[in-house]
Amino acid sequence: MRGRRLASVAFAAAVISFSAPRSCTAEWQFKPFIGAVYGADTTDVRVPSSSLHPHLTFGGNVTLLGDIFGLEGDFGHAPGVFQATSAPLVEDSGVTTITGNVVVAMPRKLAQYTLRPYLVGGAGMMHIRLDALGGLQSTSDLQAMDLGGGVTGFLTRRVGVSWDVRYFRSIDRTQQNGFTFTSEHLSFWRAGMAMAIRL
Repeated sequence: MRGRRLASVAFAAAVISFSAPRSCTAEWQFKPFIGAVYGADTTDVRVPSSSLHPHLTFGGNVTLLGDIFGLEGDFGHAPGVFQATSAPLVEDSGVTTITGNVVVAMPRKLAQYTLRPYLVGGAGMMHIRLDALGGLQSTSDLQAMDLGGGVTGFLTRRVGVSWDVRYFRSIDRTQQNGFTFTSEHLSFWRAGMAMAIRL
């Protein structure tokens, strides 16, 4: 059931990104990124939030961006996010996010020869996996939201670079995985650098 929900949100994010009508001023952008997640906070008693350190993350997003507004589908994965020397119970873990977002950017005519800042925000799903010693394994699919911003600058007509920072948090307060005293919750920041490619 949870797997179906995650697949449904992934499909919806793709539809949002790819089904918007193309206009003469709109452009497609693909941004594969690498970065770090940090500042994580969780209610899982197996992983004290104070033990969580920055971890590698990678993924990509596709945006259809007009003069100011755009739509984006974003995917990110952070392996080992709950693993630390101060949390020895955790053998393996990972967090995957899939979101559909609205983008608001500086008008193109004002950013033709400089960096173009943007704001981004939306909602989707967060898939959490945690394998602990003694076979205490758990996976959860939680509704989530994200909010952030960044800048993009093109070095050539088609290739450039982009930097952004986003805040992710679960907004599903109905689920418990047996390892929390309250409803399951996870939040974190993601900072990344991407190659920006005009399609």
